[in-house]
Amino acid sequence: MADSNHPVQPSRPEVVRIDHGGWISGPSADAEPVEAGQVRPGDVLVLDDGTRAEVTDVRHGDYWLNTGCHGRGVAIGWRSGSSSGVLFRQASELLPRLAS
Repeated sequence: MADSNHPVQPSRPEVVRIDHGGWISGPSADAEPVEAGQVRPGDVLVLDDGTRAEVTDVRHGDYWLNTGCHGRGVAIGWRSGSSSGVLFRQASELLPRLAS
């Protein structure tokens, strides 16, 4: 008999997040941390929302980085299905790359 004081809560989808050390937890545990400066076209990264994105191009230069500061970094072009974008990161920042 169900307790009427505690209604059934709908389950929420699992979210995969990156911690400050660059490791990810959850279903994409087959990813390895790699420095943004070592990412190459064809690599598959796991984005913050869990999306698996193929790297299309990598460019080194001066950019507004995700830290909110301008400086030397890496622009990483990616695509996933019909979505695409560019990540601006410091070359030493760790990103989760799917193990090959």
